[in-house]
Amino acid sequence: MSPDATSRLADPETHDHEVRWDVRVPVRDGLEMAANLWLPRARPDAPGQRFPAILEMIPYGKDSWRRNGDTGRGEWFAARGFALCRLDVRGTGGSPGVARDEYEDDQTRDGYDAVEWLAAQPWCNGNVGMWGISWGGFTSIQVAMLRPPHLRAILPMYATDDRYRDDVHLRGGCITASEKSQYAVSQLGMNAMPPLPAVRAPGWRDGPWREQWLARLEQTPPWLMAWLREQIDGPYWRRGSLAPDYDAIDCAVFAIAGWCDSYVDPAFRMQERCSGARIRTLVGNWGHSFPDDASPGPNLNWLHEAVRFFGAHLRRDPTGWDQEPAITWFEHEWAMPEAFPRAWPGRWRAASAVPVPGARPWALRLGAATLVEADGADEAESAEADDAEADAVPHRATVGTAGPLSWGAGGEPNGLARDLRPDEARGLTYTSAPLARAVSVIGVPEAVLHVSATMPVATCVVRLSEVAPDGTSALVAQGVLNLTHRNSDTDPQPLVPGQVETVTIPLRATGYRFSPGHRIRLTVHTALWPIIWPSPLPGELRVHRGSAAPSRLILPVLPDDVPTLEQPAWDTSPARVRDVGGDEQEQAVWEVAEDVLRGEVRVTIAEGGASALEDGSRVYSSERLVLRASDPDPAQANLDTEVVYVWSGPDFAAEIRADGAIASDGAAFDVTVDLDVRLDGEPFFARSWSERIPRRLA
Repeated sequence: MSPDATSRLADPETHDHEVRWDVRVPVRDGLEMAANLWLPRARPDAPGQRFPAILEMIPYGKDSWRRNGDTGRGEWFAARGFALCRLDVRGTGGSPGVARDEYEDDQTRDGYDAVEWLAAQPWCNGNVGMWGISWGGFTSIQVAMLRPPHLRAILPMYATDDRYRDDVHLRGGCITASEKSQYAVSQLGMNAMPPLPAVRAPGWRDGPWREQWLARLEQTPPWLMAWLREQIDGPYWRRGSLAPDYDAIDCAVFAIAGWCDSYVDPAFRMQERCSGARIRTLVGNWGHSFPDDASPGPNLNWLHEAVRFFGAHLRRDPTGWDQEPAITWFEHEWAMPEAFPRAWPGRWRAASAVPVPGARPWALRLGAATLVEADGADEAESAEADDAEADAVPHRATVGTAGPLSWGAGGEPNGLARDLRPDEARGLTYTSAPLARAVSVIGVPEAVLHVSATMPVATCVVRLSEVAPDGTSALVAQGVLNLTHRNSDTDPQPLVPGQVETVTIPLRATGYRFSPGHRIRLTVHTALWPIIWPSPLPGELRVHRGSAAPSRLILPVLPDDVPTLEQPAWDTSPARVRDVGGDEQEQAVWEVAEDVLRGEVRVTIAEGGASALEDGSRVYSSERLVLRASDPDPAQANLDTEVVYVWSGPDFAAEIRADGAIASDGAAFDVTVDLDVRLDGEPFFARSWSERIPRRLA
């Protein structure tokens, strides 16, 4: 920890700044990527002063969708002596080239070249960092794997080390639904935005921008088809993944994660396995948004923590960062479940390593609707299971809507879990007696289950919850496994109907404190709608238990008598970031409708809003999704997505509409994507793509 806790509250502005719009950054194949730069100015008492640079590299429009936020953060960092470079990924925004997929090798090499270009600038001190939330966090990790000589530190926020295990595409070998559809089609629309110059001088429309835009539209494919084709792990998903080569990173790492975000597990894996890096991890309650305003709180001034981190490694400020705990987490505790909580109660804790020293496995054995303390985490297992001690649950494709809308949720419309009892009534539940004392959990819970199924393809979903004395059930963590992936993600095998198999299902990492008098519950389902695509075959899943088949829940428990390290108080005051432009939001939609006669459930999600930019233009975006699943015929599921982007100014108006549809049957996914682009109200470009993609035990 910092020797001077008050240093967390210091946040002085030390420099004036200048902005350089649309700077061109050369890369190795001769192209020049487009970037905006916010540069500190040397103080009169330090002429010739040079500054460290921080690079953010994302595909979300430096001159359009992200310009307001970039400007506020760029000015904030520059005022504290850091140059911020916001670069558009190749083939997006103002950068040339074609973005044929996410995280391509040439995109990562562009990041390497941008780091070295920044280090060589006359205003730079030769030290460069990278940061980013989501895509920018991915890029930080990927570029760090190439080890650019002048990259000293990265701050990946909500990012993954393993694109197969932890991203919007797949979970436990299951194809995602809500997150994939939200991201894939919206990104097609974003990629279709025009590469307009950051500063539009008179006569700019007479230049080559129309031809450049049209060429991009003709060459950029929708990424959705490639993601659906790649249903098992392999070279496609290893590209851009740190796993399994964790020693590839040798710079300093500050990982920020949230219990409600999709990417909390990768932060734990990186902290444990990146042995060659100086790494620290911070985990709050947050969903996929910045920790200063993300929900659930409590919140903290993450920008100040970023300055402390980059200050220590890019200019050797005495911040004490290297002496701080390896991991700091918010241990949250019981709160009445609601979709959009402002904050959860609990306390900050810290430890010297992951796994957290002193944590030990606590096994709870599954009985007849009960959880009972077992003799140990590794009970002996019989080769044969007794069907008399087995619980059966039919495959219900529509189960899951009482839980969160997506794997990473928190802000509207992607809400968190509500009271789980409506879902639990349609699954198998195993509940402990009331706890005599509080129980703290930190790490990855596991369900070790003995299961059989009547169908060769099946999904097992497990939910861990805390049950209050009044019966309310609040989600703590959940996990999913496509049972054909029970032994391998690279070589899935169908189940043998009726054959009992032992499977281990890791749940999402959690830091949680169960309350005295409350109960622990494990629930087993066969679906998690609309988060994952339902397995296609009707049938029944059985959970076997008893001495011959000791199915159990294993919790990583941290006893109260194990000390954790002191954690200084955070700066919770808002960072002084200028509120650039203006925003207006439409009413978000999250609706769940049940067709009782047909046994179908429809989930509708919608959001939209606009930003006014300082250059006088306006960016509007909206998205609407409708997802349907069927209990009588689980193979028949579908989703429809409508995305709209409008970028307009006094001398132009570009409107992009992207529509996507996925419909499945027992054999394949039928995918259709339509793109329609209009300029100044007139048709400019239109194209449709369609493909039938076979299901591979999915």
